[in-house]
Amino acid sequence: MLVLLTLSGTLFAVTAPSASARIVVRLDYDTGSFTQWSSVQEAAPGRVTIVRSPVRQGQFASKFIVKPGDHPVPGGERAEVFFGSKENAGETSWWRWSTYFPTAFHPNLGGWNIFTQWHHTGPNCTSPVHFQVRHFRHRSRLELQVWGGRLSSSCEPQYKRLWVLGKVRRNRWYRFEVMLRWSASKSYGRVLVRVNGQTKVNAHAATLYKGQGVYVKQGFYRGDSDRTTTIYHDGMQRFKP
Repeated sequence: MLVLLTLSGTLFAVTAPSASARIVVRLDYDTGSFTQWSSVQEAAPGRVTIVRSPVRQGQFASKFIVKPGDHPVPGGERAEVFFGSKENAGETSWWRWSTYFPTAFHPNLGGWNIFTQWHHTGPNCTSPVHFQVRHFRHRSRLELQVWGGRLSSSCEPQYKRLWVLGKVRRNRWYRFEVMLRWSASKSYGRVLVRVNGQTKVNAHAATLYKGQGVYVKQGFYRGDSDRTTTIYHDGMQRFKP
């Protein structure tokens, strides 16, 4: 099915992936372990686990718990897995996964709450592409933040984009489908995002820092907090439509 969308005066053709889309990388937790992923980052045993419920697809999903003071690596508090996907300038990636926000999902007020990201290959600065929750006093919303172009010594990117993807409702699955054309150019890079089958983003944007590639991470990553947070992920796959 071909759909034409207009965003900011630019027309894009969006082709919906067919049911026979070929899976290139399977990170969907259905081995019942984390062997599909390159590594696990957790502050203590039990922060990152495989579960049988809730499950969006297959038999298993993943559960991530972040408690105050959880710093398995330098930076904010986190529990994550990562995979060396080695995505570089000029490539186009298609990814899909599902995320579940339970009652025990307690995001930071006003701060960053990243649950899936494409981290740059450099050692410092914020990841160029990340899905996050922004929490206000009485509501939470899904956001996509995309940074790219030249990166200053103080971690300030040349280009910044932010899209609001909708409200966060507890105890339900959100299915994400993402296309990213990797480039440090704001006119060549491209982002397509569907949430629960609805197109939320279809635009050009710089998706890489100049001279760097990215790799994928999933779980939960936040600034320091005094609350314990739980989140679930399932079905992570890279595919070709």
